This record gives sequence, structure tokens and C-alpha cells, in this order.
Amino acid sequence: MKLQSVILWAILLLCSTPIFSQQIKGQIIDAKTNEPIAFATIQFADDNGVVSNMEGFFNLSSDDLTPETLLTISFMGYQTQTLTITNLQNQNNLVKLNEAVNQLNTVYITNKLPSVDSIMARVNRNASKNYHFSNIKQKLFTRETGYFKANNLEVDIEKSSGFNKKQLEASNKQFRELTNQIVNNPPTQTFTDILLDLYLKPDFSSKIEVIKATKLKDRKNSLSLETIQSRVTNIVLQHLDTSKTYKVKSGWFKVEDSLSFKKSKAAKKDMEDNNFNAIKSANVNTLKEHLFENQSLMDFVKETDIYDYEIANVTTIDDQLVYVINFEPRKRSAKFKGTIYVNEEDYAILKLDYKFAEGKVGEKFNLKLLLGVKYVENVNRGTVIYKKNGDNKGYYPYYINHESGQYVYAHRPFKFVENSDDSKNKVAFDVTIEGNIVEKHELMSLDYKTSDDATFNGITEAKKVDFIQLKQYDPSIWKDYTIMEPLEELKKFKVEE
Repeated sequence: MKLQSVILWAILLLCSTPIFSQQIKGQIIDAKTNEPIAFATIQFADDNGVVSNMEGFFNLSSDDLTPETLLTISFMGYQTQTLTITNLQNQNNLVKLNEAVNQLNTVYITNKLPSVDSIMARVNRNASKNYHFSNIKQKLFTRETGYFKANNLEVDIEKSSGFNKKQLEASNKQFRELTNQIVNNPPTQTFTDILLDLYLKPDFSSKIEVIKATKLKDRKNSLSLETIQSRVTNIVLQHLDTSKTYKVKSGWFKVEDSLSFKKSKAAKKDMEDNNFNAIKSANVNTLKEHLFENQSLMDFVKETDIYDYEIANVTTIDDQLVYVINFEPRKRSAKFKGTIYVNEEDYAILKLDYKFAEGKVGEKFNLKLLLGVKYVENVNRGTVIYKKNGDNKGYYPYYINHESGQYVYAHRPFKFVENSDDSKNKVAFDVTIEGNIVEKHELMSLDYKTSDDATFNGITEAKKVDFIQLKQYDPSIWKDYTIMEPLEELKKFKVEE
């Protein structure tokens, strides 16, 4: 065979052989309404899978994927569907799930439906067995989104030594322009994605190893609470000699502290760099709260005497019978309403949906008249999916989507007095700010296995996390991992130059 013929044959062979991508995207929708289905589970191996996002989209990335890989797609109240990746691609990467048959009447007819009080009692009786764990190593992917939306900002310089009235008016004009920008413009979000290994002991002592971390933040146009504070400070600094130190008098009572601007900037940088412990505690606390260790958050499971429960339906998931139980406050101390999905076989909670009931709030304090401070936790809602361990020794939080929100108000007078015996230089001003802080935290377990004390003790934790700073979302960074598909707001977000 001539060389030219061999080359031609090879080219034709390559062209006729389909090249398979190791990254698969798709969307899950309701077969009847075409509405996206959020938080559906897509499983493609015993311990490998992902959850669809709020828009129903998912993304699979693994070297183990082939055209014949079987995907198992399940969601509470819908018929579980199994298909190959080839099937998925043939239907334009769209999966339509059909609702499961309502089983409530069938269970009533067979007289096997227990009372809702009996179900909740068994949930609590079996909780220590269903959610008990020993030493574990868990690979987690987390996504955090946060922003501060200011409703009002007022800053007024009342006195500034060495500056005339015209200069003070110019500064107050800067404050008014800043206020208009903050109140009228939409808030700027910060997106943080982290892949980490978490080592957790039964007493919740922990260590983490961060594998990769990215941050997407428009620092130039950011309107976070910290940025607003910084921009207010920059205007005030026009009236101060930054090479000197000042005594700061703040609040309605005599609170004094010494301030060096050089030290202040260094301390702020140290705080930004020292983010490791904050990341660890945020993830450990999120897991701990949703393992029924936090009475205040999960009281609708533990404190059944303060809630009303109703069996709304009996459905199935993966051939398991599931009780669908709605709950709402009965007593004043109860705060939440939502739905609990309970496995009929072992009375484990498979899924939770919860949020503050109408008119209910969380932690709050109001010292507006005394100290000029008010705080109200006005948003607390979440969805949790629990998954059974591979060794059948209980369940663990497989996916958590939690959102919190706080209303904050602060009004405080400040006075800067130069630290000098012979100087009378001072600046006095009032600051009033109010708005809402919103934080969203998603957590998904990519791998869950037992560990041991030797492994735990042998880990030396880093002192800080080095983030990859992005100007826009880059999916190629996570191409080797099956992670949560981002929402459109993250895909479209770009840092302005």
C-alpha cells in the first residue's frame, strides 16, 4: 500500500470514528410543564454524581464517561429515569421527568398509614443511628455568593479643624454622590468556589486541605459593606494627616482607641489573607447544623411539640416509599415552615425544604435609641438532600443549599483627635447606614469515605487560602471535576476593567 493511501485511510478512519467528550451538560425539566427541576440527582457511578442547579442544568466531567455510561436521574415525586449518555445527546441533552403516581390513596386503602406524630417520633428515635458517623474524609465543592444592598447612607462632616466651609461642603457633596450611587445601583456580588478535602471527627473537630479556590469580585465597583466603609474613610482622610496617629472617639458613650492609618491598612490586609479558619468553620458549621446538632435551626425535627405536622402525600424515589410531611409553627417559639421527606423503611429524612414562616425572624436586637444599632435576621431558608453511605451505615448531607439574610442599621458619631499635646486638629462626623446583607452557600459532597486518627493527625493545615482571582467565570478551571453547574448570573458576571 502506498504511503499516500495509508495517510488517506487513516484520515478517513479518524473522521468516521466519533470522538467522545469527557464533559457532558444537560437540563432536567418537568415532562408536563417544561419547568426546570432544581436539585435533581444525576448519578453515573456508585459514588459519583451531581445535583442540578436552580435552572435545572447539570454538568458531568469524568474520565470514566463513555457513550454507554448509564445515568440515573431521580427527584422526589418523579419517576426515576435511566438512560445512556448517547440517549441524552440524541434528545438534545434534555431530560423530561414524569411525575410519580400519587400513592396516598393506595396507602390509605391498605390501612398502613401511620399517624404523623408516630412518624416524627420514629424519625427522632432513629436519628442517632441514621446520621451517626465515625472519622470521615469528605471531598466538598462549595460555592458562596454574597452582597450588601444599602437602602440608606448618610454621612455628614460637622467639624474639621483647618478646613473652611467651602472645603467641608465639597466633602459633603462627595458623600451625597456616593450615597446616590450606592442606593440607586444594584449591589455587586462576590462569587467564591472552593474544592477541598474535609477531615471530620465525631466531636466535629476538623482539618481541611484546599485543592483549588477561585474568587470573582469586581473590586473596583464593589459596593460591599467593607467597600462602602473604605470609600467613606477615604473622603474623611482628606481632612487628616495620614502620617500621624489619632485618637478615635466613637458612639454615644466614651469609647476611645488610638489609630495609625499605616497599621490600619496592614491589619486589613492581614485579615483578608487570614481566611483559612473562616472557610473551615463555615463548612463545618453548615454540615453540623444540618445533622440535627443545632437545635435552633433544626427545631422542626427535634421539638415536635411546637410545630403542626400534616402528611401531604406519599410518594416514591428509587423504589422507596416516602412520606411527604408539611410543617408549620404551632407555638410562638416556632419559626419555620416547610416539608420533610421521610423514608418509610428506616424513617430517615431524605430531603428537607425549610424557610422562615410568615412574620417570623431569627436573631435580633434593637438598640437603635441607645447605641444607634439594629440587627434582624430576616431570611433563613434551605434545601438539603441526604444520601446513604455506601456501607449502609447511615446517611450524610449530600447537597446543601442555604440562604441567609440580615437587616442592619447603624448610626454613630465619630471624632478623630490628633495625638499631640499642642494640637487641636480634629474631625467630627456622623455616619448612618442601613441595608440588607444576603449570603448564599451551596455545598456538595463529591466523595465520602471513612478515615482514621493517624491520617487526621498527620495533616498540617495551611495558614491561608490562595484564591485564583477571576475576571469572569472560567469553566475550564474545573474541567477535571464534576461540580455544580453555575447559574446564569455567575456565567454573565464580568469584572469591569
